[in-house]
Amino acid sequence: MELAEPVPPAAASPPPQDPSDRAFFGHPLAFGHIFATEVGLAFAYYGLISILTLYMSTHLFLPGTAEGVIGFGPFSRMMETVFGATSPLELASATFGLVTGIFYATPLIGGLIGDRWLGTRTCIVAGLPIQTLGYALLVFEPTFLIGMALMVVGGGLVKSNLLGQVGALYGPEDPRRTRAFGLFLIAVNIGGFITPLVVGTLGEKVSWSSGLAAAAVGMALSMLAYLSGARHFPARRSVQPAAAATKASAAPGPAQGWVVAALLLVLVGSMLNIGAYNQAFNIFPVWAREHVDRQIGGFEVPVTWFSTLDGILTIVATALAVKIWAWQARGGREPRETSRLMVGCALTACAFMVLALSAAAFGDAKVHILLPILFFMLADAALPWVDTVIMALFTRVGPAGLATSLLGVYYLSFTGGNLLVGRLGQAYEHMAPSAFWGLHAAMAGAGLIWLAVLGGWMNRVYDASMRARAGQT
Repeated sequence: MELAEPVPPAAASPPPQDPSDRAFFGHPLAFGHIFATEVGLAFAYYGLISILTLYMSTHLFLPGTAEGVIGFGPFSRMMETVFGATSPLELASATFGLVTGIFYATPLIGGLIGDRWLGTRTCIVAGLPIQTLGYALLVFEPTFLIGMALMVVGGGLVKSNLLGQVGALYGPEDPRRTRAFGLFLIAVNIGGFITPLVVGTLGEKVSWSSGLAAAAVGMALSMLAYLSGARHFPARRSVQPAAAATKASAAPGPAQGWVVAALLLVLVGSMLNIGAYNQAFNIFPVWAREHVDRQIGGFEVPVTWFSTLDGILTIVATALAVKIWAWQARGGREPRETSRLMVGCALTACAFMVLALSAAAFGDAKVHILLPILFFMLADAALPWVDTVIMALFTRVGPAGLATSLLGVYYLSFTGGNLLVGRLGQAYEHMAPSAFWGLHAAMAGAGLIWLAVLGGWMNRVYDASMRARAGQT
């Protein structure tokens, strides 16, 4: 039996895809609440991962503390069997990759539930309290692993459904769609900008538990931001039986299987890019603590503050990219999605080459702080050319009835990328830093090559799908 969501009165909720609703800086009012929700989600999540590897490797997983964590014995044995993680840093890196990887895998299940059963809004309303409880349990050492599990489950219900609600606010040809996902990425990075200054500073300078508590507060505020605006959201995304979805997909033109295949193949390039980029949150803080000169006027800059720089630069880069795309669209020169993705991979590869060359040039001496800053400038410039482009692409060409589910598949590229991050991070203690960072530059470069080889075919499939869809209307 399909569970129905109550539909709010028409006066209280504008119909989805209403181009006249521009109450939030030219976008629908519902998008404003989604924006605020995502700021809180990002504050909690990026605050956690900014200190996670440091916290686990220097405190939680050390003998004398680890024994007090509920379930640590079976967990550590499993991690050693599966990933070969033995030292505290290896175990911390593998845990980082596993947790963040699963965190991005569960949205596939959440998207299917949102598409086929509960609807997006009910999934989000259920998932946010579960996440909030999970973050609260992270504050206490004994319940840390339980908190991680709840955070992952709640995130699975929220992430793809929240993105699906963004896509539901715009018509297929509404030019605000890609820019909305750009603004969504800005929301992520507002939270990402603030949280290292709060969670990171408290964690490094006061106590780990105080930093984790701040992340939990941010998660609670995110939940309140969504619930306070529930009446403004479209009642649900189209939750339709499988037969209806199949009928909607049976359009002339390319088989929908080819469309899905082309979307999945584009994710290979994205996964390689993510597998490089997200090392900035796992091993980079460990490397920077030992190998970067962080003294400025007698003050030692906390390593988590680099994540603050990451947030600021991504906001600037995304705002600039959105302006560039709008200017190109007015002139009819907007580049294809695959071309934008290639730009992103190239920038990521250049960023990690900066770290590799810096580590090689300085040797045993500490690297000047400006070089890691240059790394973040290049890496963050890449993000809007990857993340926002793929989100807009999936909601634009995804087959009917599978849009939210495909956003869950999109998150699987983060799963693969983060598992790569954790696995490669285990090699850090056994490689020279220059070789370690050079490996990540090569991985992003491989993503660029993949897209260059297959991009033309992907574009033809996407175009044929859109022509077939237009022929139905």
